[in-house]
Order: sequence, then C-alpha cells, then structure tokens
Amino acid sequence: MEPTVPRDQLRGRETRQRVIDAATEEFAEYGVAGARINRIADTARASKERIYAWFGDKDSLFGHVMQNGLDTLADAVPIDMDLVDYTVRLHDYFARDESTQRIAVWAWLHDSATAGAFSNDRTLGYSHKLDIIRKAQSEGLADQSWRPEELLALLLAVAANWHRAPAELRVIDPSGFHLDAAAQRDSVRQAARRIVGHPAIDIATVRPIA
Repeated sequence: MEPTVPRDQLRGRETRQRVIDAATEEFAEYGVAGARINRIADTARASKERIYAWFGDKDSLFGHVMQNGLDTLADAVPIDMDLVDYTVRLHDYFARDESTQRIAVWAWLHDSATAGAFSNDRTLGYSHKLDIIRKAQSEGLADQSWRPEELLALLLAVAANWHRAPAELRVIDPSGFHLDAAAQRDSVRQAARRIVGHPAIDIATVRPIA
C-alpha cells in the first residue's frame, strides 16, 4: 500500500504547479522583461514570498519555466535520425501549442542580451540533438557540409516558419499565408528535405538510438 501524502504537502504541490502554469502564461504573453511576479502570484493564488522561496528571482523562475518547457517538448517530439520527419513533427507541435514557441522566442531574445546566463541543464537537450545530427551525418542521412549547430538552427527555423513569418509578408501576399494546414505542413517537409540534403528516408532502415 502506497503511503498517504500529507494534505499540506499535497496542497503545496498543487500551488507550486499553479505557479508554474501561471508563470508560463505570463512569460508567453510579456517575455521576461515585461512579466510581473505580482500578476503571477494573483493568477496562481500564491504569495510572492512563496514564489521567491521556491524559485528565486524572476530570471530563475523563467529558467525553471524554460526547463519545464524543454523537457515537455523533448518528450512530445523526440529527435531521431530522420531529421525531415523530426522538423515536421516540431511544426505540428508548434501549431498545436503556440505558447511554447512564443516562450522560446522570448528566451532567445532574453538570453542573447544576458550572454546566455542560464543553467547548464538548459543545454543538455540541445547537446543530445546535436549528437543525433552528427550520427545522421556520419551515416549519410544528412548533408555533412553543415555544422550540426547550423543544421539544427535551420531546421528549428523551418519548423516555426509559418508561425513567425513577418506580418508584412502576410499583407503583401495574403494568399501565400492562407494555405491549409496540410499545404503548410508539406512546405515545411520540402524545405527541411532540401536543407538536410537527403531524399525521403525509409525510417525502417534507420537504426534506433540507444
């Protein structure tokens, strides 16, 4: 029989999760600079003192939200050596959950301004992705002329293309940005295929990653 969790401890877990959820919404809407702990506390029905005790300052809370988001994304969209399919799956995920992409964009802006002052844990997932890309390149499944970092950055940009395109382009040619979901998805696949530099991969022939 599993031990019963004390009621106070259970309430603490629930409150902590509400803080994370509220912070995720706040950072997605306002970024790090514009986010306010007061609003997070009000939304989460938690005291500012408790938030600071759990997570530290606002930057530390954002780091926690980012890590949580990266872990969730890695679980939902695991990378494998079929890099074209991986890019399409990323596109699908971003289409379903726009807030994830918005937080990522805020993170890129914030982290560039702070010279990447974040925990090493944030880099682990990307290091894993680069290892998979190197393996795909070594097995002839991706163009070896790209540095792995370049290739990953390009594929991430392609996956987010339809969601981050400048509004000016939508005004100049609205028809180009009103493709149905299937057509958008196909354009992502074709762009990724050209960048990866390899024809469609028979996934059955790709050895699984240990």
